[in-house]
Amino acid sequence: MKQKHILLLACTMAATSFGLHAQDSPLLNDYRTLVETYSPDLRAAQHAAGAGQEARQSAHADFLPKLSGGANFNYTGNPLRLDVNLPGTDAAYTFEGRDTKYGASLNLSQPLYTGGALRAGYDKARAEEAMARQEVQRVTNNLRHEADVRYWTSVARLELAGVAGDYRRAVEQLVDVVRHRVEQEYTDRNDLLMAEVRLNDANYQVQRARNEAEVARLSLNALAGYPADRHIVTDTLVAALSTVQPMPLGVDAALARRPEMSQAELNVSARQSAARVANARYLPQLSIGVDGSYSSPGYDFHSDLDPNYAIYAKLSVPIFEWGKRRHTRNMGRYQVDMAREQRTLVADGLRLEVETAWCNYTQAVEQVRLTESSLRKAAESETLAMDKYREGSISIVEAINAQLYHQEARQNHIQAKLNACLAKSALDRACGE
Repeated sequence: MKQKHILLLACTMAATSFGLHAQDSPLLNDYRTLVETYSPDLRAAQHAAGAGQEARQSAHADFLPKLSGGANFNYTGNPLRLDVNLPGTDAAYTFEGRDTKYGASLNLSQPLYTGGALRAGYDKARAEEAMARQEVQRVTNNLRHEADVRYWTSVARLELAGVAGDYRRAVEQLVDVVRHRVEQEYTDRNDLLMAEVRLNDANYQVQRARNEAEVARLSLNALAGYPADRHIVTDTLVAALSTVQPMPLGVDAALARRPEMSQAELNVSARQSAARVANARYLPQLSIGVDGSYSSPGYDFHSDLDPNYAIYAKLSVPIFEWGKRRHTRNMGRYQVDMAREQRTLVADGLRLEVETAWCNYTQAVEQVRLTESSLRKAAESETLAMDKYREGSISIVEAINAQLYHQEARQNHIQAKLNACLAKSALDRACGE
């Protein structure tokens, strides 16, 4: 019994020393990679980023000249006819159009001024592309945090199942001791009945702990897209974070690294660009172009195909729109103000998240240290109680209570380690890391 508790304390100290590198576990990093590779949410965000890039390139193409082609064919049943009598003569001349018209044409156009619509449209597309890429980062951060939660929860449930097994073995040893004392008539049979009741309870706890560990394992597999019959290799002990690491960044610097904050900033820019696009419809529009054709009938009444061309400049100036220009401009301003207020709301929420995550992390690490101290004392108390019970100096109730206190201390320590790991992961997520 003493050797077992010595081994337990050694394992506890080893886990404590390993705790400083809890988030650097190679197996945890491997699991994160599995989750990121499988995640449909992340792939969807990446597809959205690809679509945003294509939209930006499409908007950039609006700055360049446009070349278009076309063809036409037209048959008229009764073409135009003109009879002309020349003055002073009896002669009459007849001019008759052709019933068949056909040809091909090319058009080259270049916008010169569109009221800033092209530039604003490109800026809007560029901001939306950046928002889509920040969405990829946001999904990745959330996905890694979820992976950490499921990973350490699975490890904790597995460790708790081991604690339940150790407790059952300790109760079995106590039952053997009590049975021997009853057989030697050193104690009453009621002690044996109490010990056997505790053994039944220990068996129940083992089954419950194993079931919870299996459910956690299935949840671990589901996030990585693994079938239920496959087993992902994990750590065997939850790492104990017993030292508070300083926050690598200040709150303002952490906010600047959060993709949610960048998205809020980019949303303001996108709203401003959208307002400029809407307002450009009410500004002058100037474009130039060249039309080239090869058609029949040709010029000078030729019946054969003839080439021709036209160079044009087009200016459009809106004059009166019944107040639509003013209302459109006001609507755009309101939308920009909404985006700015949303940015402030996001900043306040993220600031609270960072501060709360830091508070939870420091408290969780302190709880790890407290439970470590309680665990050492509970292990020593159980050893002393078992020795005293063998000597007959304490009752069976005190021995059972000592085992219960030790088991509870181990469970509390594992839960504190789990809370610390999850708090550290939440802090990393809040700081944009």
